[in-house]
Formats: sequence, C-alpha cells, structure tokens
Amino acid sequence: MRVLRVAHSSLTPALRQRERALARCYPDVDLQVVTTERWREAEMEVEATADDLFRVRTARSYLSKHIQLFAYDPRPITKALREHQPHLIDLSHEPYSVACAEALTLCSWFAPQVPIVIQTNQNIHHNYPPPFNWLEQRAFRRVAAAYACSETVCEVLRAKGFDKPAPIVPFGVNTDDFRPPKELRRPSDGVPTISFVGRMLPGKGLNVLVEALGKLRSESWRLLLIGDGPEWEGCNKRLVDLGLRDRVQVTGAIRYDLVPPYFHQMDVLVIPTETTERIREQFGRVIVEAMASGVPVIGSTCGAIPEVIGDAGLVFPEGDADALANSLRRMISDRELRERFARVGRARVEQCYSWDQVAHKTYELFRQVLSGRSESTLGSKLELAA
Repeated sequence: MRVLRVAHSSLTPALRQRERALARCYPDVDLQVVTTERWREAEMEVEATADDLFRVRTARSYLSKHIQLFAYDPRPITKALREHQPHLIDLSHEPYSVACAEALTLCSWFAPQVPIVIQTNQNIHHNYPPPFNWLEQRAFRRVAAAYACSETVCEVLRAKGFDKPAPIVPFGVNTDDFRPPKELRRPSDGVPTISFVGRMLPGKGLNVLVEALGKLRSESWRLLLIGDGPEWEGCNKRLVDLGLRDRVQVTGAIRYDLVPPYFHQMDVLVIPTETTERIREQFGRVIVEAMASGVPVIGSTCGAIPEVIGDAGLVFPEGDADALANSLRRMISDRELRERFARVGRARVEQCYSWDQVAHKTYELFRQVLSGRSESTLGSKLELAA
C-alpha cells in the first residue's frame, strides 16, 4: 500500500508520530510525507528534518503564514505524485483551506483515480464566504472519506452535509515518552503543583484559572505555567493584584520534545478553555499527555474536553471559576483521588490514545477505502474498528 501524506506540521520525528506509528506497525505501508520547510508550532519556529522510517519531502509555503490561507510550492507534491505513484492520498488540511484546494487540484491532474482521505479538526460551524465555501464543497465531493479527532468535529461535518464515512481517529501520545516516572521528581515539601500547558490565547481560560486560584489563597499550592502568548501579560498582572505571583513559575514556550519531563513536576493539570467564535477545544492533546504521565486532569466542558477525559478526571462548567476552585480544592486535598485518576488515566490512554491504537484505526480506514466497498458497509465496519 503506497500512501502519500501531505501535512504542513509533520516537520520532525516528534511531530510526525502518527505517520511513524503507521509505518512501524504496518510494514506493508510504503509511506511518503510532504511537509513545509518550516512552520511555527506552539509559539516556536520549527525546521523540517528527515526521518529514518520513510521519505520526507519539503515544500516552501507561500501567500500567508495562516494555516488555512497558505499554499505549498507545488513542485514537491507533483514530484511525489509522479514518483511515488500512491495508491491513497492522505491530506491533513481543512476542506476549505487553500492548501487543500491546491493539493486536490494537483491530484486531479497527476493522480485523478487515486482515492483521497482528509483529516479534519474543525469543530465550530462556520458558514464561509466565497470562495472558501466553494472549496469546502468541492473537497467534500472529491474525497472518499474524512477522519475526525473527536465527535464534535464529526457533528460539524454532518451539519455541513458530508455524508461519506467519517470515523473518529484521535490524536495520540507516545506512551514511552510520556509515562509516570519510577521516582517522582516533584518537590518534597508536600505542596501540590497545579499546571497549565499551552498557548496563552484568548479563550484558553487562563483568566478563569487565575480567578479560581484567587479563591484558594488559604490553600497550599504552587502554579506551573508552560507556554507563552498574548494573554500572559494580563494574566501576570492579575496574579500580582491577587498577591499570588510568588507562587507561580513560568517557563515560556518549550520545544515539543522537551515537554515530557515537566509533567513529572505536576500534581494536577487544568484545561480551562472557554468557547469563543474562534476557539472550541477540538481535542486537547495535552490532556492525553498528562494522563499518560500519570497526572490527573481537570477540564472544562468546552468542546471535546469531556470526551477525551472520560472518567479519568474532573469536569467543570466552562467559565465557572467557583466550580473550578471547588474541583481544584477537591483534587489537591485528596491524594488518594489523584492517585486513582492517575491509574485510570494511564489505562485510558493505553486503550484509546496510544499511537499504535491510532495507527490501527488509520490503517483500517485506508484499507477499507482501498477495498472499494459501499459507503454503508464501510461506515459500519469503521464503527466496529473504532
């Protein structure tokens, strides 16, 4: 099975673990990847590197630095289509994006009979203006299937009229890199560490977390913030106003492959995202990283957060600082509860979110698309595989 994957952020082995798991678990997959020469991931510029499991081709990006508006230099994609002659093409781009439209056009010229699947993560229902709505409907007509990272994404696909197979193939986690340490590296003073990991953007709920911590002044805790972004300045000012700044450690943006050890310093991770016109949590990869590391999670009701956490943590109504404060108080005061959630979370990750499990679901989708079965049969089989 020759597969060509076009994915703008599959720049390094650490960022292309989906592809590496597929190649590692299924030797019959002859995979090639086209990615950008460089991209900004988690507030850091990342340069593309080679891979030891498959060929990686790089293409310059043009027109824009926005994920939905940029275009590739078409030559590396064209060359890959001609030389690799894929049996299946896997696009990691939203159906309304310029890059998706470009890739579909190149496929229509150089691989018109090859089936295409598309990975989509958009879980906010937007009615796009022309030409983006035209590009979206064109993509829906051309692709054989789509796969989504969560149920909220599937809901948007169906609401927009996509009636082809759309199984859930989630993001995964490296269960070896992220795992509970044999010896805890957390401070020995008994003070629990509450943490936030991610981009500090409007809608990520940092303000809610700070207000909740303000209600826990009398409790013993410290705060570890990993990330950077425009919300940090206001967050920092509010921490100072509340007299909490001396309890806070801020790392700034951290390169992805350097993040795992930081989870060993945490007692609980908080994902306080709020729904906005532009933000609704699509999956929350940091959730599965925390669970894999043996860190219990408290998350809001925003988007896919409750779906991903399952029974492995606590969920509070988004935007409700009082409810978050109550959840934090319960978690940091009850070590037995934290340990139970740590066990349940690790088991949930191994069962649902390891990269091997993601590779299995991806392979089943590819195999069944290539089998040419009817949509109804494919849909039922995919549900069983999931």
